[in-house]
Amino acid sequence: MLQNVIGKTIFRLLLPLLFVPVSVSAQVKYYMIPDQTDGYIINQYNLSTEKLYGIKKNVELFCLTFPVIDTIRNGDLQNPNIDFNIVLLSVLPDLTSNSDWTEINIDSVSNDLITLSHLKRLFSLNTYSEFDKQYGDKNKYFDEYQIIKKFDKKYYKSKHCLLQFFAIRNRPSVFQNSFGTINTEQEPLSVLKMEHIFKKRYPKEIFPLYTIGESPYSYSSFDYLRDRKEYLAKVIKLNSNNLAYQFWTYTNWHKHRHEFEFDRGIDRFVYLPGKGIIGGSFDFYFYFHRKKLPIQYSDFVQNIKDEK
Repeated sequence: MLQNVIGKTIFRLLLPLLFVPVSVSAQVKYYMIPDQTDGYIINQYNLSTEKLYGIKKNVELFCLTFPVIDTIRNGDLQNPNIDFNIVLLSVLPDLTSNSDWTEINIDSVSNDLITLSHLKRLFSLNTYSEFDKQYGDKNKYFDEYQIIKKFDKKYYKSKHCLLQFFAIRNRPSVFQNSFGTINTEQEPLSVLKMEHIFKKRYPKEIFPLYTIGESPYSYSSFDYLRDRKEYLAKVIKLNSNNLAYQFWTYTNWHKHRHEFEFDRGIDRFVYLPGKGIIGGSFDFYFYFHRKKLPIQYSDFVQNIKDEK
């Protein structure tokens, strides 16, 4: 149906190559995947969760990539000197049923449908793109926006969807990168190297990525607004000889155990220029559902250390 727009690829969460439920009401908004696009590209990827989380489910990524300057053609998507923006919609599996989608009557949600313009506006408000605005700490949305897709003349809405944004700004590490930035020109830094640097500065404190399961009141030195950042871990040469870039997100765990830590988002991910985000991990979601999984707390921590 979208063969010219959506590239379908199956990846393992992270490559061998990933609120109590939010109370949502009539305020839920919906984005319908179009049959064709103009001025941006949609790539769709199905990620298997089995090797990372031990459960046979899938995460569906819908990655919308569009240039900052509208006159740039989509054919330049792999040009490293051009700035792009990404809107990432991740449909997370419903662990209580066999379906991640619900059939709907499209007329019943017609007043709640949003357009690409709405998503672009959200992008600006959640990536610090407007200098005259005041910003809070929230820049991701869980179950507040859902995807609608059409299949065989029927419409289906996602059950669980995470919406987040990335600005692709490739430039040397000396330049500042705010939270939500993909920069392939950074000097690579692994989680373990960052842990070593952190422990030298804060020898008595827990490395922020390992605070999973800790009390939200027990952590002090992490500056939530200033410290969060996406770090380039390594460059990967794919079988196609294309170069992909693996990132990890520097942020802590600060919610109670019974809450979704959705602001962590896709906390480890692989970015392929021209194709968007092609793989990742969603620890916040699967840790919340940890009682339904065959893996333990120690496995989550080890996956972080291994950048799996």
